[in-house]
This record gives sequence, C-alpha cells and structure tokens, in this order.
Amino acid sequence: MGKNKLKKPGQNLAAGTDLYLKTFFLLLPIFSLSFFSFIANGQEIQAVRTIEFRGNNIISTGRIAAVISTRINSRYSSSALADDQVRILNLYKENAFLHAQIDSIQLIQDITAKETDIIFNITEGKQSILRRIEIDGCRSISQTELYPAMQLSEGDPFIPSLLEQDIQSMLKIYENKGHPLSKIKIKNIDFLDSASEISAVVQLSIDEGKPLYVSQLYIEGNKSTREYVIMREARISENELFSSDLPERIKRRLDHLQLFSSVSLPELYLTETEQAGLLVRVAEGNHNNFDGMLGYVPPVSSGEKGYITGLANISLRNLFGTGRKISIRWYQENRNTQEVELHYFEPWVASLPVNAQLGLFQRKQDTTYVRMQYDITARLMITEEISAGISFLQNNVYPTERYDKTRAIAESKTSSWGIALSYDSRDNPAAPSSGILYSTEYHTGKKRTLGSDGISDESKSSTRRILFDLSFYVSPFFRQVVASELHLRDFSSGNMNASDLYRLGGATTLRGYMEGQFLASRLLWTNLEYRFLVTPLSFLYAFIDFGHISPFSNESGLQISEQNKIGYGIGVRMDSALGLIGVSIALGESDTFSTAKIHIRLMNEF
Repeated sequence: MGKNKLKKPGQNLAAGTDLYLKTFFLLLPIFSLSFFSFIANGQEIQAVRTIEFRGNNIISTGRIAAVISTRINSRYSSSALADDQVRILNLYKENAFLHAQIDSIQLIQDITAKETDIIFNITEGKQSILRRIEIDGCRSISQTELYPAMQLSEGDPFIPSLLEQDIQSMLKIYENKGHPLSKIKIKNIDFLDSASEISAVVQLSIDEGKPLYVSQLYIEGNKSTREYVIMREARISENELFSSDLPERIKRRLDHLQLFSSVSLPELYLTETEQAGLLVRVAEGNHNNFDGMLGYVPPVSSGEKGYITGLANISLRNLFGTGRKISIRWYQENRNTQEVELHYFEPWVASLPVNAQLGLFQRKQDTTYVRMQYDITARLMITEEISAGISFLQNNVYPTERYDKTRAIAESKTSSWGIALSYDSRDNPAAPSSGILYSTEYHTGKKRTLGSDGISDESKSSTRRILFDLSFYVSPFFRQVVASELHLRDFSSGNMNASDLYRLGGATTLRGYMEGQFLASRLLWTNLEYRFLVTPLSFLYAFIDFGHISPFSNESGLQISEQNKIGYGIGVRMDSALGLIGVSIALGESDTFSTAKIHIRLMNEF
C-alpha cells in the first residue's frame, strides 16, 4: 500500500493567508468608501466642509473642482461622489492622461458639527502621445486625402474623443465620394511605456463598400403636380453618384418651386440591383397666389382730399400640374396713373434647363402718354442657385392729345437686347432668414423718336439700361432677422423724355413718400429692416429707407435736381386664415403722424 503524501498544516495556512491578503488589498478602497459612507449616513453628516485633491501636478485643483458636482457646503451624497470619480477620469482622458486613476477617496468626518472632509488621492500617470496612425483598406481614396480631415496628427497628445471625431470626418469624405455604406473600425491601439511618455500606435481598418449610383427617385404625396415635373426639378442625372449633400440639394430645389407645403429630406434606400434609391415625400400646397396692397395718401394741403392707391397681383403657378405659370398685375399709382402687366412662364423648354417668359406691360401716365412694352426672356439654370438669361424688349410710347390738340412728349419706339445674371441662396423665398438674392441686367438698344407738333424732329439714338438688385438676409439672434436691400436703376440715351425715367417712392421702394413721387434717369435706394419673428411667417419690424435721386435735364426742358431722401417706420406681418396680412406706417422727411403713409397688404394662396 502506498502512503498518502500530506502537506503540512502551515503550508496550507500560508497559501490561504496570501490569497486573503491579496483580495483584501484589492477591495480595500471600495470597503473604505462604503464604510465611511455608512458611518457618515449613520451619523447624519449633512454638509461637505472641505474638498482636497492630492497627487495632481499636471491638471490644477481649480480645473478638477470645476468638473465635479460635489460642492463645499452642499449635502453629502455617496452617489454624487461616485459620479465625480468618472468626471475626474474623463477630464484626464480629455488631456491624454489615459492611465490616470483615483487610488482612494478619504472621508474625514466631524460628528459634532455633522460635516465631512473629502480627499481625492490621484495618480496622474504619463501623458499618451500619438506616434503613428496606420490605415489599411483605403483603395478608392488615398490616405493623403484622409489625413487633412483629421484633427489628430503624429506627435499630438492622444485623445480618444478626437479619434472618434476624425473617424466621422473620414466617413463624411467617403459619403461625398459616393460610398455611404463605408465603415471604419479601430483595429488595434498599442501603448508603449517609456520614461517620459506612453506612446500610442493606432491601427484603423476601412471597409469602403461599393460606390452607390442613384437609379431611382420615388415620390409620394403628389396629387395635382405631375411626377415628371418633380423629377426634372430634382435635377438628378442618370446614374448620378450619391453624395451626402445630394438629399439636401434636392429638398432645396423642390422647396424653391413653392408648389408644396412641405418637402421631406429624401431618404436613401437600396434597390433590388443594390443601387441607391431616394424616397421623397411631398405635401401639395396652394398653387395660386394673390398679393394685394392698399395704401392711403393723405392730402398735401388743406384744400385737397386724400386718395387710395392699390396693387393686385394674381399668380397661377402650376397650370394643369405642369409647373407653367400665368401672372396678372394691376397697380393704381395715383388718381390718374395705373399699370397693367401680364406674364406667361414656360419651364424647361424642349426638356432643357431653360425657362422662357413672355410679357406684356402697359402704363397709362395721367393725361401725358401710354407706354406699351412687349418682352421675351430665356434663362438658363446653370445650377439651382445661379441662372443667366437673354431678353428682347420692344417699348412703344404713344402720347396723349391734350384739349388743345398738342402733345407733351413725342411718340417713340425703342428696341433693345439684354443679358441678365441672378443668384438666389435664400432658405425660404416666402420669409427668408438667411441667404442672398442677387440680380443684374444690362440692356442696349436703339430708340426712334417720331417728330410731332414741332416738339422734335424724327431722330435715332442709342440706349443703355442697367438694373441692379441685391438682398441680404442674416439672423444674428434667435427669432431675429436683419433684411437689407440695395437697388440701382440707370438709363441713358441721346434723347430722353418722361416715359424713359424711373420712379421712386411708395410701399415697394422708398416708404414714407407718395407712389412714384420722384423721377430720374438714375436712382439708388436701400431698405433696412430689423424683424422680430413671432412665427416663421409672422413678425414685427422696424425699417429705414434711403433714396438718392441723381440730377437730370434734357432737351425738352425736363429738369430734376439731386436729392437724398429718408423714410422710416414700423410694421407687422401676420399669418392668418385669410393669408399673410401686412400693415405698415411710414413717415418721410417733415412728416407727422397726420401725414404718415399707411400701407395694408394681403398675400393669400388658394
């Protein structure tokens, strides 16, 4: 029989004791905190008397104290203290001390005063420095394109949160390059300890995924607007490479049509052939628009009476669901002067990004003349924001005979060609809060004046016309918008008369003055409004307008002196069941409230 080999009792006791000691020292900080918390709660310690940090040399006491929630004289809370440990360690991580630790937290209680002192014992460790970034899997995009998008570079403190941001930036590059399904994983992070630092080597693995081309655009919610209209306005080319900003661009293009009450951000989906498809949801809005304005002009002298001015603009913006438009405008400037205007708009002529417009304009100037204008314009949509166009205008002026068979001006015919450039980046054309609207037109032509009643002999002269418009919108604070505008009109010819001149004054140009009060061949005016938004379409505003009228004289004896005019006032625009209602009170120079100009405007969609 073999003998059993028995271990000595002392050996078993030593091994067990060693295991117990290791376990005890590992759990000592936890037991200490729990014990002191139990004692503190048992003794009803309520207030924190002091907070001390020991072992911090790199990060100051003030910075650490700023991130914790426990404060001096606050009520002691063990859960808050546990949360503070996480906050302190996160602060060290944000400064690249990834191996920092809190060794212990001492609680020293004063039972009599029911207060406690808290001591954090911190080991900061060494700062981690990024020494190398290794990227594999990038084939369609080179590493030289990815590195500029990263905040972290070799030699910088290694901060994990910055690495996460860099990964998102690189994914954004892949999305812009047509790889929305790409993935980037952290393959490995190696730390090498040295005397002065801990070096970090980061390995990233990229799964680029296949490039996606948009092969489908699926539309939901359109009832009266035809699907092909939406498809062409989305302006997606066949098998266009998907990019991250494409959905936002499509939404902006459809919003600018002003045919829908809402347009969703297109959603990406995969087709059966594993290509990209976009789903767009639209809600039909009111396609027709009425814009009406009513103004009251008070009497200038005691013997006169005030009179009403008005404007009516009706626009049918989606004929038969095709995007074609017809607009009619009527404008009563004063008792004896009015304008009538008609326009027809044809989008995408011959399925090309070219819009055409035909126009007819008539102005009856009291008992002086009637001006008829015919025009045709074609505009090329270079992008959704930029367009360029050409135009042809025929302008005929027919003088009105007076009671004595004489005429104030001569009959004339003017033909001109023009070019135009425009840019529109407004976020919402109906009520913009940001963006720019810019337009410039240049026209040149020939004017033929017919002699009549000895006013002038028949003659020919060259004409030049310049129109410049710039509107700028910015939101400096929440629910506040600054709207500023600059406008310039200039006309030159060897033989000018009153029918060629521009008119300034009234609700749409220089507020605080009568409609068309000032005449000149060259005008400049600015409008500045400060709006306080109540809703996206309703706001209160204060405004100031400035107008400059250049001096002018011609052979017929018409003379205009140089003038600078200022108008100012307040107004409100409200979104109501009837539509957008605007009311403004404007004063010009030397005006009082009894001579203020009141304008009421209604914009309704139906």
